[in-house]
Amino acid sequence: MAYPTVSSANGFIAINELNGLPYAGATRQIPIPNAYPTSIFNGDLVELAGGVINITGMTIATTTSARAGQIGVFVGCSYTSPSTGQKLFAQYYPASTAANDAVAYVVDDPSAVFKAVVVAQPSTESNTATTIGYMSQAFVGTNAYAVTGTAGSTTTGNSKMAVSADGPTNGSGNVRVTAGLPFRVVGIVPETAVTVTGTGSSASTTITLTAAVTGLQAGMQVICPAASAGGGAGNYNYVTNVNSTTVTVANTLTAAAGSTFTFVGYPEVLVKWNQGYHSYQFATGV
Repeated sequence: MAYPTVSSANGFIAINELNGLPYAGATRQIPIPNAYPTSIFNGDLVELAGGVINITGMTIATTTSARAGQIGVFVGCSYTSPSTGQKLFAQYYPASTAANDAVAYVVDDPSAVFKAVVVAQPSTESNTATTIGYMSQAFVGTNAYAVTGTAGSTTTGNSKMAVSADGPTNGSGNVRVTAGLPFRVVGIVPETAVTVTGTGSSASTTITLTAAVTGLQAGMQVICPAASAGGGAGNYNYVTNVNSTTVTVANTLTAAAGSTFTFVGYPEVLVKWNQGYHSYQFATGV
């Protein structure tokens, strides 16, 4: 993707430690089974199974409870090519590679902070959602699903895993989740923010736009300087539902007809493992 335009998910990218120290690139080498039948891409979540690496078994449907064995993020591998006999260091592991010495490089630090792309969810959450979605400052401190159902790219070797929250009632987007999920949102990435605008009026928690706004989704922050309540940038009010020209926001926003509304969405967020979701935080082994 052409940064800073976020066009697709690209997995989990280690940024730093939760304490703010830079991520130093530390990894752990863990074997991949000979001829393991599933490709594993750079940025994919992986888990331990019988002492070896498998791609994660977490899905949207299973991430409301902890899954034993989650070990971290795959960032490459090495193996002896069965066709050339040469040692390879690769961005991704190709499915069914017949190599007895295949080793995954895994970021297994449970305190690591990762950058991840947000995908938009419909009203019923999908593990294969791929449309770019948005969160905002209001999501910091809430929880996120791991969206794991889309395979990575064999061209780039990069993952297409992402994060999301719950879907809205109408359309698509993200709505805050406080219930237990594998990841905690600890920050937003301002460099890739997306902004759209519209005009209309607002009373209580309903904005009535004069025309539908292309690109507007649940999850975006709403800013209306002309509002008499709830519209300032520092209010961190956000969109919870979009139904054509009727937009629902989280908190009361009062603005007269003809007011300009700016909607700002952040397609990338910073996340960390929630307590108990990483294998090193389990009291029992796998």
